[in-house]
Amino acid sequence: MKNSIVAVIMTFILGATGAAQVNKIGNPNFDNVEKKIKGPGQLTLALEWYSPEGTPEADLYEVGSKKEEVSIPLNVRGRCETKEGEHYAGFLAYSEREASPRTYLQTKLPKKLVEGKRYCLKMNVQLSDISKYAVDNIGMYVSSKGIRAKDIEAYDITPQLTHSGNLIVEDMFDWVEVCQPFTADGTERYVTIGNFAPQTAVKTKKMRRPREFKIPQTRDGYYFVDAVSVIALGHLEVPCDCQVIPETGPELDVVYTKNVSTDIEGTPEERLAHMVIHFKKNLAILGDQDRSSADKVADILTENPNMNIELVGHAAQTELEEVGAERAKAVYTYLVTEKGIDANRINHKGDAYNNPKVDGMDAQANAENRRVEFIVR
Repeated sequence: MKNSIVAVIMTFILGATGAAQVNKIGNPNFDNVEKKIKGPGQLTLALEWYSPEGTPEADLYEVGSKKEEVSIPLNVRGRCETKEGEHYAGFLAYSEREASPRTYLQTKLPKKLVEGKRYCLKMNVQLSDISKYAVDNIGMYVSSKGIRAKDIEAYDITPQLTHSGNLIVEDMFDWVEVCQPFTADGTERYVTIGNFAPQTAVKTKKMRRPREFKIPQTRDGYYFVDAVSVIALGHLEVPCDCQVIPETGPELDVVYTKNVSTDIEGTPEERLAHMVIHFKKNLAILGDQDRSSADKVADILTENPNMNIELVGHAAQTELEEVGAERAKAVYTYLVTEKGIDANRINHKGDAYNNPKVDGMDAQANAENRRVEFIVR
């Protein structure tokens, strides 16, 4: 009986050890830590992880941390749940005008990869909520030696893994699985994660800030990373295929129009309540039909010289929030410079996407929300 129990225990231990050895990354979800995290720049508290020599240290985050800067899910960079476990890391992939240095993660494999063997390189990344930019060139580089700052600054590193042929990683609300098969040459011992491209080669996309956050966006592209793995293809239960096929067709751009009649009965205030100017996606330019609507507003103001108004510009949730203010200013400029309305009678402001006319993010909802409204003061 005793021998049977020992055999069962040994089988369990060997099975657990074998499972751990399948992934060549020793601490894939950053859960093996030395001590509590006290602030940003403490990646080395995750055992086996560090930042390349000469580069600033990347960040480590922890579920339930009393330090709000590095807590999970809500931290200084926004909200992000873990992919697995109770930790993840974060790195700076891009900074506007290179105002801040990029950060990187590096780990050493327990032994070299096997020459000629096929592996699946994989990581999960997510853009932080308050980043102003999403970028491409988010990559994993497998090398025979640990790279240093001088190697990165030479910009001759080509990572073996990027997102589906180097697409921009822009998802703020879910983890993006990035993976790629890789054939080892038998010298590989180090894995490094980050953006290895020169600033001029990085493609960017401006992002809107999620409505739940009121703090300013950071002028950078910052990413969380979790569940990193290097696994032989023979050990995988599913194919090593994370490819995303980008949409190549033109994006549907619906322009909402609301017929405004000068014959609407009611007080001047009620007539103005019917006045709405709509815009094309991402634009704050008045077209002919928009000018016609603004002319009707000017007529009401001319007929009522004691009336003062406020212009409120709105953006759809798929746009940058500042475009709402730009739309209000465009209407204000037209009324003052083209129609001769006294500037002191008009205030203008942007309301971002805080008060949508229609809930939703489909083409029709976005079209109705791209607007300027008029309020009597």
